[in-house]
Amino acid sequence: MKFTPTLEFEGGRVRTLEASDRDALFAVYQQPEVPGQRPLEKPEQLDRMIELGVQMAATQRGMMWALELGSAAEGYQLVGQVSAFDWQPSWLKVTFRIDALPVADMNVRALALQACIDFMADKYHLRNFAWQWIEGQNEAIKEMLAAAGFTFAARLRQAWRIGENEWRDVEQYHKVLSVADNAVTSVAGNNEGESVQ
Repeated sequence: MKFTPTLEFEGGRVRTLEASDRDALFAVYQQPEVPGQRPLEKPEQLDRMIELGVQMAATQRGMMWALELGSAAEGYQLVGQVSAFDWQPSWLKVTFRIDALPVADMNVRALALQACIDFMADKYHLRNFAWQWIEGQNEAIKEMLAAAGFTFAARLRQAWRIGENEWRDVEQYHKVLSVADNAVTSVAGNNEGESVQ
């Protein structure tokens, strides 16, 4: 049974991770965007992560999608991964992260993120979507989050360790949805009252 569906958006899609994605994902993790994250040494290091993706979705602990650019007519190219983790069903909450090659610009990431949010809100009735931005990451990510309806919630001082004695701040962002008249609507940021379905 597939717990992680294929979701299409303009210019690409997200889909279930498969064992055959290992080498393409390895290329993504050779260019880590998170401060302090080291490039992987061997493609085999991704085997367990891909297996865990299925287990996490089946037990509602998280989801992992392959992020692809292209179309059914022209074919798809794997350029990254969308991860939903720290899934807390009782709080209707999940945290997102996107790891991707530079070719996946912020517009592509925003579209993929919205597709995943729409799915998890509809299928699992999740309402609180979080993102952690680590000091030193691309500043454009914050602009992408704002455009997607996320708002700044808190700064965690020295919360991310990147070396033996080096720490970075973490900024917490949230997009909180509510149900009104059987439609999912945003109550955060500039999207208040607008349907996101």
